Parts: sequence; C-alpha cells; structure tokens
Amino acid sequence: MINILEINKKVLARLCELNSEKDGGNSDEKLIFPSKFQADRKKEIIRYSEQELRFLFVEEFKIKYPSLYYSIETPTSGKFNLSKKYETIKIEDEGQSASHDMCIYEKVSNKYERKLNIEFKYKNSGIMNTGKDILKLIREEQDGAFIHLLKNTNSGTLISVFKKLAQCFADFTPVWKNEDKFIEITIMSLEQKKIIQCRLKKKDLINLDSFFFVPNKMGNINTFKNLNWKIIELEK
Repeated sequence: MINILEINKKVLARLCELNSEKDGGNSDEKLIFPSKFQADRKKEIIRYSEQELRFLFVEEFKIKYPSLYYSIETPTSGKFNLSKKYETIKIEDEGQSASHDMCIYEKVSNKYERKLNIEFKYKNSGIMNTGKDILKLIREEQDGAFIHLLKNTNSGTLISVFKKLAQCFADFTPVWKNEDKFIEITIMSLEQKKIIQCRLKKKDLINLDSFFFVPNKMGNINTFKNLNWKIIELEK
C-alpha cells in the first residue's frame, strides 16, 4: 500500500524550506516560489500554488517507490459534466473525461494498472473546485487522495474547508464506485508546519458529521481535535 502520509510529511518539510523570488534566501532547494504582482501592479507578493506541492510530491514518490509508475493530468475513466456551477456538476454518459492531477500505477506483466488517483489543491477556494475533485475520486474505481495545502489557518479555516468536504461527500455518495476503496484526505498548513489526515471508505459516510466536525471557533489547525483524524506536527 502506498503510504501517502509519509510522502506528504517530507513534502511539507521541503515546502517550508523553499526560498522565494521576492525575498531570496539560502535554501539548498532548487525550486523556489515565484513572484506575482497584484492587479494594480503596485505590490509584489509571493505566488503560492498547488504546482510546488505536486512537483515535490512527485519527487518524493519516485524516491520512496522506485518500482511504481506515474502519470500527470491523467484522463478519468468516467465521463462528467463539470460545468461552472456546483449544483450542475455530475456524472454524464454523454459528457467528457476529466483529468486527475496524478495517477500511480503498478506494472503487472506488461500492463500498467492504476492504483491511486490524486488531486492536489491550494488555498481555501469555493465549493465548485472541491466538488469537481471529490466527484472524480468518488466515481473512479481506484483508491483516491485529496491533498490540500493551506498557507495558514485561523479559527474559521477548517470549519469552512470541512463544510465543503462534507457537502461534497454527502451529495456524491450515491455514485461511489467500489466499496473496498478508500479516499485519503490530507490538509497541510505551510506556515504552521502541521498536517491532519483521515481515510474514508464508503461505509464511513454514514458517520460523515463526525469526520467533518469542528467545534465553533476551533478551525485553526493548532487547536484542532477530532479522533477520526491524525495530527502531525513537523519537527522544528
């Protein structure tokens, strides 16, 4: 079984060490965060995105699992209507294939078999973006991983993230494919150097509220507690 959490711990540690084009630095990492300018072009800021997360994940995956294979922007086996509104995204026989950010394969004889579909996400965006990724993971046959990087968290952040995740899982449970598979959810805070992780199977969705419960004003990853989730703090 692919240990997603161990890879993510190494990835977050490396992300925390990255220098930026804006501020410079002395990190040994060759990858840096680039700069971008705000709309009025008056202020230069650091551009964070899911691309750095994905790039380092691939590097660490290759180190840890040299006998496995991977692809990027991989077409889904199912067809979808991923429209511009959350309320209208759905499975659709006449739709089009979507794509997974990354797929991991095992080679059996002379064939590649998909083992894990992965979606990477950065920042606390709207439910539309979350919904498309969760629907793809739910509908496919293989295990799935949803890896969500946040710059930091405050008292309401995880409440907001969990609310969207809970709604997506609730709405799309009827199309869950393969009751034996799991979907692993990882949320990482870059500045707070913490990870929370849980693994869901279809049978767990009857207790959805317990998996995505955050007490009021405890949405900061530093104060988060939920027995369904592992909490990992990087060594400082």
